[in-house]
Amino acid sequence: MVPGVNAPLILMRWIHFAAATALVGVFSFRLFVGDPAFREAVRAGCLVDHSTLTGRLIRVAFAALFLTLLSGTLWLLLQASVMSGRPISWVLHSGVMSTVVLRTQAGHDWLGRTGLLALLAIVLVLMRRRLHGRPGAPLVIALTLAAAELSALVWAGHAGAARGARGAVEQTADAVHLLAAGIWLGGLVPLALLLANARRAGDERWLVVAGNAATRFSTLGVLSVASLLATGIANSWFLVGDLAGLLSTGYGRCLLLKLGLFVVTVGVASVNRIRLVPRLSSARATLGSDPAWKTIRELQRNTAIELGLGVLILGVVGVLGTLPPAAHPHVHIGSRGTADQSAVSIRIEHSLTAKGASAW
Repeated sequence: MVPGVNAPLILMRWIHFAAATALVGVFSFRLFVGDPAFREAVRAGCLVDHSTLTGRLIRVAFAALFLTLLSGTLWLLLQASVMSGRPISWVLHSGVMSTVVLRTQAGHDWLGRTGLLALLAIVLVLMRRRLHGRPGAPLVIALTLAAAELSALVWAGHAGAARGARGAVEQTADAVHLLAAGIWLGGLVPLALLLANARRAGDERWLVVAGNAATRFSTLGVLSVASLLATGIANSWFLVGDLAGLLSTGYGRCLLLKLGLFVVTVGVASVNRIRLVPRLSSARATLGSDPAWKTIRELQRNTAIELGLGVLILGVVGVLGTLPPAAHPHVHIGSRGTADQSAVSIRIEHSLTAKGASAW
């Protein structure tokens, strides 16, 4: 093991999950929340220029795409360093990276995700050129590509090492879990931008848009939370097994921390769903009233809290992937993580031996 490499590896995983989640969130928000909310406002006679907000969301998508690509590449590089037990500089100049990329599941997964991101970059350029028109098909394609990239992370985690019918169920549950997190947690970024835009505009027509968007996002959040709960229970069953595994292992305790943060986040979201969104809908009967704008401020504050908690949850996810599952202690290989990573280490060792490399 290379001393101190785990912290950078966890950091890259954290950044990658956060950026990939934001990508899904931007496109799903526009498709299911933002664009429909603006169309509803137009039907209600409230024409709003949202090109500035749309431009900001496209810039957020470009930034998230760049971070996803960069962190994914550094993640693979750090992973190869951990598996080979050599420093990054040696990995870069020894030919090990080609072995990892071409002959391992982690490398194949990285190639696939990188290809998806390259296609998404092209679609984003097209969407930027059509900034003042309806995006139509490009938005649907962008969401499909971002969702595929996020789902493919299944093969970079513990579920990717599972095989057979159980493996298929585990991987499906993990993919749904990732997508639900992307739609809910990733969607908090564009929601926060929309609420901020409404407050800056101070226009009564933006109250209609904000109310429509908050209502739609609240409904989408309920569906996402339900999916997260169902798939989270399934994943815990596969990876933890029993109460002893949950309480007596590092993986289990880390999972408990994630669950605690999730419960607090759901609590904040519930305040929005049960209290603030209905209050905003009733306050819109008196457009421009102080109660309506006060509710917008409270929604904006709670959205920021949810987003902060979501970032912490993704940080815990970054740690979980480096720990051996509580239900599979036999795959523990020190800092190297999963059984699949162990197989990668063996392949690297064989590659080095074939090249006449010195002993490790």
